[in-house]
Amino acid sequence: MVKKAAIIPVMALLFVMLASCDLSPDLNEDLLPDLEEGFFYAQNITDGKFYVLEAEILYEGEKCVIWAEIGSGVTEEQAKNIAREYDTKIRQKIVDTFGKKDFDVEYRNEIYHFSDILDYANWLVGGDEDDRKLTILLLDIKDGFKDPEEDSYVAGYFYSVDFLRKGRNRINNRNYYSNGRDMMYVDTDPGLKEDTIQAYATFAHELQHLVNYVTTVLIGRDKAMDIWINEGLSAYAEYLYLEKNPEEKCLWMNDSRNTVKTGNNFFVWGNHGNEPLAIMDDYATVYLFFRWLYLQADAGLQSRIFHDIITSSHYDYRAVTSAAGKDWENLLRTWFAANYDPKNAVYGYKNDLYLQEGRGSNYPMYKGIRVTPIGDRSISLYPGEGVYSIINNDFTPAVSGTHIRYAGLSNNTNVINTSSPYSGNVLLTFNANTNNGAGRENGYLTGVSPSITTSPTASRTAADNARSAGAGQTRPFVIDAWDMLGRNQDVPIRVWR
Repeated sequence: MVKKAAIIPVMALLFVMLASCDLSPDLNEDLLPDLEEGFFYAQNITDGKFYVLEAEILYEGEKCVIWAEIGSGVTEEQAKNIAREYDTKIRQKIVDTFGKKDFDVEYRNEIYHFSDILDYANWLVGGDEDDRKLTILLLDIKDGFKDPEEDSYVAGYFYSVDFLRKGRNRINNRNYYSNGRDMMYVDTDPGLKEDTIQAYATFAHELQHLVNYVTTVLIGRDKAMDIWINEGLSAYAEYLYLEKNPEEKCLWMNDSRNTVKTGNNFFVWGNHGNEPLAIMDDYATVYLFFRWLYLQADAGLQSRIFHDIITSSHYDYRAVTSAAGKDWENLLRTWFAANYDPKNAVYGYKNDLYLQEGRGSNYPMYKGIRVTPIGDRSISLYPGEGVYSIINNDFTPAVSGTHIRYAGLSNNTNVINTSSPYSGNVLLTFNANTNNGAGRENGYLTGVSPSITTSPTASRTAADNARSAGAGQTRPFVIDAWDMLGRNQDVPIRVWR
C-alpha cells in the first residue's frame, strides 16, 4: 500500500521532489483501460493512483522524442530546447560517467551490439534498431502544488515499471501500469516554468537512476543498489550537468535546522521520520560523500570511479569500497575528518574551493563545509552516523557499542589520532557497522560545552552555522518523490524481451 504523500512546508525553502521510483499502485484503484496511440499512464503523487493522459509529439531529436500533455502550454521551441540539451549535453555526460559502452548481448542465439547503455535500454522495450530514442513526456505532474512559498512539487521522475509490457500487468496480486517505453517524466508547472536549469539538473539526476536500474537490475545482479549509493550517484549527476556544486545541498549541511549535528546522514536512508526535515540530511550528506570520493580518487581513477561502482558485482557498501580501494571504516572516518577540516591537503575536499571556503557562493555568509560539535556525554548512533565533541584534555571513552569507533581530529594536521587516549581539537564518535539494517549503538562524547573553545575550528557553534548557511535561501531542495510515497522495492524485473 502506498503511503500518502506529505507536502512539507520548510520555511523559505522550496522542495523539488524527484522520483527514481519503484512506486506501487493503490490496490483499490479503478482499473484503467489499455492505451491508444497518443495516450500515457501517469501517477498522481498525492495518492499514488494512476490515470491516463493524452499527449502529442512536439519535437523529435537525435536521441529523444519530446511528447507534451495536451493543454500543457509547452511550445515547440521549448521542446526543441529540451531535446537539444538532452542530445548534446545531458545524455553524453551521464553515459560517459556511469554507463556501459560498446558491448554485445547474446539473445536467442544472435549477437546484438550496442553503442551504450541507453541504446540497450531502448532495445529492451522493443525499440527499433535505427531509432533508439528516449521518450520524454512533459506533463503537469499531479503533486498537490499550489503555494510556491509552502508546497513542494515533483520536478520529474523515472518509473522502472515502464520496462514491463505496455498496459496493466497483474503480478503478485498488484496492478502495474506500464507505458512499455524507456522514458522520463518532466513537470511543466511549476517545473519548467520555475527554473529551466533546475529542470535539466533534475533530468540528469533521473537519467542516472534509469541507467542504474538497467545496469544493476536488468543486466546485472537482478537486485537494486542500496538507496544511498543510487542517490549518491544521481546527486553527482546534478553536479555533472550544473558543472558546480548543487548549492542547496551544501548550504543545508551547515543549517541549524538539520540533524546532521546529532549524527544523521545517508547510510541508513530515511531513518529519522519523526523529524520532518531530516530527509534533507540524507541528500545533502550523500552528495558531499560522493563528491569527496571523486576528489580523493587518484587522477587515473576519477574518470571511472562511478562507472566502477555502478557496474560492481556488489549492491551495497562493498561497491564503493572496492572502487575506492579502502575499507568502509577507513572511508567513513576520513570523510568525517574532511568535514571537520575541508582544506586538509591529504584527506579534505581537494581543490574544491567552494566546499573548502565558500569560493563562488551566492550566499556571502557561506564559508565552506562546517561541523557543529555537541556537548553531550553519550549518544546512540545508527550505522554510518557520526558526531563531534570538543576535547579539552586527552579523552578515554568507556566501553562502547561493538561497532563504535573514535578519532581525535586536529586542525591543520594530516594525522588522525585513532588510539586511546584521544587528543586533538575535537573527538569524532561514529558507528562503523557495515550493516545499515542494524540498530543503534551507544557511544561516548567528551561532554564539553561547544561554548568552550580550544581552537578557531572548534569554536563553530550552531549559531555560526545558521549564519553561514545563508538565511532565507529560496533555491529548490531536490529529493525524490518516492521519499514521499514510500520506497517499495517489491517490483517485478521482467521486461519486454
